[in-house]
Amino acid sequence: MAKPPLTDDDLTAWIIEASGDLAEVAAIAGSRASVPACPGWTMRQLVAHVISGLSGWYTYNITHGAERLDYAASWNSQPELPSGNAERLVRLFEAADEFAGLIASTDLDARCQVFQSWRTARAWLQRAATETAIHLRDAQQVLGEVEEWAPDRAAASIDETLHIMWHGALLLRGDLDAGRVPDEAITITATDLGMIWRVAKAPDDFTVERLQPETTASSLSVTADAHDLISWLWGRMPTSELALTGDVDHIHAWNLSANI
Repeated sequence: MAKPPLTDDDLTAWIIEASGDLAEVAAIAGSRASVPACPGWTMRQLVAHVISGLSGWYTYNITHGAERLDYAASWNSQPELPSGNAERLVRLFEAADEFAGLIASTDLDARCQVFQSWRTARAWLQRAATETAIHLRDAQQVLGEVEEWAPDRAAASIDETLHIMWHGALLLRGDLDAGRVPDEAITITATDLGMIWRVAKAPDDFTVERLQPETTASSLSVTADAHDLISWLWGRMPTSELALTGDVDHIHAWNLSANI
């Protein structure tokens, strides 16, 4: 059964919750702890990345949404962070609260440039929620206590990653034009959610549609519970650890194309 979509308030609350939990995990693990899910990063760098996203990248792209996306300006908008580790964790709380305030005062239905496409500002809220929560999972892995997401959050994350992140990455990298994306459609099934997504190429683009549970899978398919699917979509789990049908290289190519 399809899960009801998360509301704007739900997504904002998720960001605040995940940011607070990340600060707690980071305080326990210590700033120098390495983060296996993000090779080369310490916990200090992970926290800095999340702060910079909320107070820089995402904030800039929402407030400048009517303009064509300027990647350099977006990244350069990231503010200087406190040098002290304790102060940096406090800044994480503040960044989440400030982002929530921005969301509350923004017309999320306004037309907005999101990667290579015109969507609405809401897409950046959805993207920020998924990424903040993913990096909380990265931090939790350091302590060996990764929490599974509630079904509505898991469904929202998979939906957002396919519709927005995959779409943006494929167009940004030029994978469709370069022929790096397989011609075969791929179906992605979350067994515990009873939900199926089908991603297919279209002229100069691709489509994502939600299928009925009884629908026959495409010749390429990936099946797992939502927790593992999310890990795979974000490069935290090898393709080989999921249930697959079809050419494994083609399945791998679809997901490789999503990595910016």
